[in-house]
Amino acid sequence: MSHGSLKSTVLWALPNYAAIGVLSALALLAPLSAASQDIHRDSAAVTINPSEATIHVGQKQIFKAIIKSTQSAGIQWAVQEPDGGRITQHGIYTAPRQVGRYHVVATSERDPSAKAVATVTVVTESDAPGSRKQKF
Repeated sequence: MSHGSLKSTVLWALPNYAAIGVLSALALLAPLSAASQDIHRDSAAVTINPSEATIHVGQKQIFKAIIKSTQSAGIQWAVQEPDGGRITQHGIYTAPRQVGRYHVVATSERDPSAKAVATVTVVTESDAPGSRKQKF
């Protein structure tokens, strides 16, 4: 609202009273439209479950994403590493044939700055998924 006050101060100094009326109306509308945009701005937050998983090479893991938002939005799934496996649009991750630590990313389609990351540790078939033998 300080912008409206500043504009009003400048407008009152104009000698043409007709211009003051038109410009004052514009000055009053500008802060309202800015406030209106703030009200409709979506502030989404994304969480992913599970946030960590350990699976064997080639196995699948289902991830679920929850969006806390004022408006409905879809999720865009991705694997951060180029050779880090695959993930479907439904959150079904397939581990690569290479052991390692990879990252599954869930991003709000409406607000790309809202995202969550899950860490996936892929182990060999002879390792138990819960074991810590592999060092990455």
